[in-house]
Amino acid sequence: MRAFRINVIPAIFGACLVLAACSQHTANTVERTLSPLIGTWTRDGNTPRGTASSGPQFTKLTFAADGTLNADYVAGGIGAAIGTSPSIKSENDTYATPGGSKLSIAEGTSHLAYSYRVSGSKLYLMPLGGGDAAVFTKAG
Repeated sequence: MRAFRINVIPAIFGACLVLAACSQHTANTVERTLSPLIGTWTRDGNTPRGTASSGPQFTKLTFAADGTLNADYVAGGIGAAIGTSPSIKSENDTYATPGGSKLSIAEGTSHLAYSYRVSGSKLYLMPLGGGDAAVFTKAG
């Protein structure tokens, strides 16, 4: 009986840790569900041209309550430097809203930091550290 108790205690402790992690994920999902970011946002105006020095120029963003983000964007780089036509790329990322009006987008191991503001059906997305806001309109 004593050996049974010793083996069961680590299993119960492990199950509690898993449940706590699930509870945190559930709490984050519930919090995001209330976020004005949830939904699909399309960039206003013409397709932006990527620039050689800046990060991606988003053209469409779809935020989900589970923390996933589908992003269509024009990438910078050498094509932008030589003036070729922009091509739209798409990827699935994750995002977090670490507080206030801050947005962190995880692309693999790198994180892009923004501040944002939602006003009616408009999303204003500004790179932290300065720059002009990209303006998006919410679909539907």
